[in-house]
Amino acid sequence: MDMEKLKQWMEIAQSMHGGDFWNSIFDQELAKQFINDQPFKNPFPGTGDQADRSEGKNNRSFPIIDILEGDEEVMIMIELPGVKKEHIELGLSGNVLTIKGTALPTHPQLKLVYSERFYGEFQRQIKLNDNITPNELRAKFWNGILFVSYKRIIEKSDMIPIE
Repeated sequence: MDMEKLKQWMEIAQSMHGGDFWNSIFDQELAKQFINDQPFKNPFPGTGDQADRSEGKNNRSFPIIDILEGDEEVMIMIELPGVKKEHIELGLSGNVLTIKGTALPTHPQLKLVYSERFYGEFQRQIKLNDNITPNELRAKFWNGILFVSYKRIIEKSDMIPIE
């Protein structure tokens, strides 16, 4: 593929359709590399050489989470594949739940050739919609998923008569 022709095509298309159209079509970092003629950078963080893996560490959210809310209970499911319970810390400050720990390689004696998994130290903060205390949280680790839940405190308000 002739990179110069691709660059010209992208510049013409950019001028005809405007930035918003192309912003939704192309990943901005990848498009900038083509337009600015920068050296190619791996579009898949976490693969390739060690520099790519360390860059990707900041671009990805690890661990991934689901938050399920009901009228009476909230459950946060935190995926931690391959992480041991001993390597996980869970904390609560105000209404911010913090999960941190270390994901160690499963086979450290082998050379890592390709990886899409996260390894290393991680920390993620999750803002909760309710104000609770740490003793109201329940946490259970099962099959690589940390389940954190709490009962919602439903405050009933008194009706105020209107005159």
